[in-house]
Amino acid sequence: MSKPPQTPREADVVVVGSGHNGLVAAAYLAQSGLDVLVVEASPTAGGMTSTNPFTPEAPEYMINEASIQASLFRTTTIDKDLGLSKKHGLRQTVIDPAHFQLAADGSSLGLWRDPRKTAAELEYFSKKDARALLELYEVIDAAVDIGLPMMQTNVTRPELLKIMKAVKGVAKNRKQLINVGRWMSSSQAEAIEESFEHDMIRAPLLTSLPFMPFDADMSGWSLIYLGVLSKYGVAMFHGGTGSLPKALIKVIESHGGQVITSSPVEQLIMNGNRCTGVRVAGGQEILARRGVLTACSPKTTLTRLLPAGVLEPKKQNAADHIPTKKRGIADYKLNVALSGKIDMSKHEKWRGDGIDLRLACNCYHTYEQALAAARSCVRGEVPDAIPGLAQVTNAFDPSMSPKGKDLWWFWTGLTPSIPRDGWDVARKEITESVIRDAEQYYKGVESLEIARRPLALPDIEERFWAIDGSVYHVDPTITRFGPNKPVAGFAGYKTPVDGLFLTGSGTHPVAGISGMPGQNAARTMLKQFAREDRGGRLGILTDKLRREKSTSVYDSGPNDAFPAVRS
Repeated sequence: MSKPPQTPREADVVVVGSGHNGLVAAAYLAQSGLDVLVVEASPTAGGMTSTNPFTPEAPEYMINEASIQASLFRTTTIDKDLGLSKKHGLRQTVIDPAHFQLAADGSSLGLWRDPRKTAAELEYFSKKDARALLELYEVIDAAVDIGLPMMQTNVTRPELLKIMKAVKGVAKNRKQLINVGRWMSSSQAEAIEESFEHDMIRAPLLTSLPFMPFDADMSGWSLIYLGVLSKYGVAMFHGGTGSLPKALIKVIESHGGQVITSSPVEQLIMNGNRCTGVRVAGGQEILARRGVLTACSPKTTLTRLLPAGVLEPKKQNAADHIPTKKRGIADYKLNVALSGKIDMSKHEKWRGDGIDLRLACNCYHTYEQALAAARSCVRGEVPDAIPGLAQVTNAFDPSMSPKGKDLWWFWTGLTPSIPRDGWDVARKEITESVIRDAEQYYKGVESLEIARRPLALPDIEERFWAIDGSVYHVDPTITRFGPNKPVAGFAGYKTPVDGLFLTGSGTHPVAGISGMPGQNAARTMLKQFAREDRGGRLGILTDKLRREKSTSVYDSGPNDAFPAVRS
């Protein structure tokens, strides 16, 4: 998608950033009848859900540049609401098992969608752990019933229907409330060690979910992922993760909206206390008649794009201190193009069930290695072993690589956020360590390599315009959830600046491929616009902007009236 010859000079809503949350919000807004323009800094749309050629190293391979499994998307109504599958070609398939824990002796444990199947496999290693797993699922399933409705609404102004659904979940699971509270308040390591004794189940529950420090109080909540895996399943998109933004762009364009790329926003435009547009690189200004929605990091919006002096000092100070790399641990991503096929026959023969182990996202380090890695990262050291998740992308979609040639994907959240020896040294050490360890389980990943693409924190920041390279936009610590995400006073998508709204991974509820922040933000904006229309405030603003157009850079359009927002 190339930049059009003439960038539009105005729209009802300007969305800054084309990550999937920005596109979800834009699609809902366009569907409601608003004229929507999405402005993307990078040459291609999609942000961390992008799928692009592995250029220049191996252009015949297509790589998921960051995300790969849609962990929460199936919990939402987005696909149905926007007709992504029915009208716009989106195809997804649930991966089951979504994960395996691989052991050095060739054994493995599948994490199936059905907990009973996982428990049945786990009995081989520990009958006690198999029983404990099913007991833990009862607690986690209760937490999903209670918590998910509140994730799918505005955190500061929740919808009554969602509140009632959460209350229903409380009533349904009242016998588990004490257990839910105890589990949620514990650390991740404490919760795992309390329930399980065997490394085959302990290790993947740590390695796969390194969001908060493993010993931090309330980090046990991360295990709620098991409930989502069970109830909804974890899917992948055909054609790569980038198929999701492509389908969303089709929705936007079908309703008259537009997405432009290679257009980084330099500053938000203010008119009094109202945000009225954006200025892109090169100096062109784009008027936003109804509002501006930023889908980039909230810290980027509030400390780099918003002009100095707009926020009162206390709020600016709070925005300046939004944490983006204070956990000590950080994310790292690697794609490796191969000249042949990876061999996993050792583990596949042990299982004997014909499952292609390349398909799922797999772990293969021990529980103690994950704990040790986290401790090393906090000290600024590259861990001796770097646990993470690995997958062979073309095992799911053969079209992403030449026939007979594999494409290996790896992600970890266990690299140092501030490496003691600097990133040039750390990046090389991390990459060599990851490939060396992987060769024991994915035979050929080292010997068949023809190209590699590592993304450490500086690379993530440069590629995805993510401040401090944070894939979460805001550190996912318990103090930064709910009404404190991204910071008190800026939750709920609407900011203290009139006409300025936030969405993206740094807003309620979580990061990952869900679209919930975008869906919630769009609903919040539509309600706000309806309130403004009823109050007549926008009519006053229209007259003011119309008077100022004679001295502005904007060309008069054929119709200056604000469109009616369909409820």
